[in-house]
Amino acid sequence: MKKIKVLMPLIAFIFIFLACSSDDNAPVEDNNDAVVGTWSLAELNINPPQDINNDGSTTSNILTELPCAAGTLVINSDGSWNSTVVNLDITPITGGLFDIRCTNTSSTASGVWQFQNSQLSLFFNTTLFLYNLSGDRLTNTTNEDLPGFMSEVYEKQ
Repeated sequence: MKKIKVLMPLIAFIFIFLACSSDDNAPVEDNNDAVVGTWSLAELNINPPQDINNDGSTTSNILTELPCAAGTLVINSDGSWNSTVVNLDITPITGGLFDIRCTNTSSTASGVWQFQNSQLSLFFNTTLFLYNLSGDRLTNTTNEDLPGFMSEVYEKQ
């Protein structure tokens, strides 16, 4: 009888633990209206920081030193998206320095999107771009060093 008294709380604990379901891994339904609209490029971050405009101050955000760099992302309620960005010419100089300039051309892209768990997925042909939504900012982090980009951030207009 003593063994039963000792085992009963353990059995009850196991039963309660196994009976409880966890929704931690269940997808969170997000409100698509949070991402539908027009977004403007607010940050285009690079590593290592550069002094693009030769004012003696380096920065990680190209947009603070190169005002011609711009981009727009439009998320449509029908599940489509399109973007236009000014093309950049990034040329290595030496010792981790790069010459970064805007070209006179822009690139456009379009595709379909999905939004779940505060993550916006943009599908472009066979390429997937992931953006995390935080407030009115969408951030795509790639963590690439120059001539690639660390991250890009769009703000909702």
